[in-house]
Amino acid sequence: MTERIGLFADLHSNLEAFEACMERAQELGVTRMAFLGDLVGYNADPAALVDRVAELVQSGKAIAVVGNHDEAVFKDYSKRMNASANAAIEWTKAQLSSAQVDFLKGLPLLINEETTCYVHSSAHKPAEWNYITDSMSAWQCVQSSGKSYTFVGHAHEQALFYQSAVGKLIRFAPHPGDEVPVMSHRQWVGVVGSLGQPRDGNPEACFAIFEPENSALTFQRVPYDHFKAADKVRRVGLPEELANRLITGK
Repeated sequence: MTERIGLFADLHSNLEAFEACMERAQELGVTRMAFLGDLVGYNADPAALVDRVAELVQSGKAIAVVGNHDEAVFKDYSKRMNASANAAIEWTKAQLSSAQVDFLKGLPLLINEETTCYVHSSAHKPAEWNYITDSMSAWQCVQSSGKSYTFVGHAHEQALFYQSAVGKLIRFAPHPGDEVPVMSHRQWVGVVGSLGQPRDGNPEACFAIFEPENSALTFQRVPYDHFKAADKVRRVGLPEELANRLITGK
């Protein structure tokens, strides 16, 4: 069976988006999953999301790394996040059991496999939570990872950076559903987009599928009941801005 790795980032406590993406991943034959951080924050179902991911990791079906919102649950980030993000983290802390917090604490900053690095922000100084938004930040990332493929989240918009003939990392805007050939003699940085809070003007959830044997990467968008997710955000008393982001995708 061809290995198909589902890449999921910035789930942000969005259970409706998570379940829709898990269903699509199964339909597309995903055999293993990588969760690229920020399981919690912003939305209304942190305990359910942590439990779902923990179960997949503990069963050997998935790997996971820590994100800055996950770390904010057990470290003081009050001066590093905006007011809405802080409000969501404070609320989230009250929803999680000690076992769920311990799971987040136990997640590594990055995971290296033979040709692939998985990390939330960047393989370059991963604990500083830098964004990969341009050629220089992508180049620093691959220089640090040393791998053919580095998959990240954090930036909430899908993008792919590839190494040109002169070594420069060039940004490419992938089209959802189109298979992109990603040959291993080059270095690549895939920013898989946010499952739980997209910010590119499209409210549909993001993920990607990597096929190492076929050197192929396909970005996905998945419609889900974002109005229901937004309503849950309002009902638990989180900032209105966070509900609106789910509706507008911005």
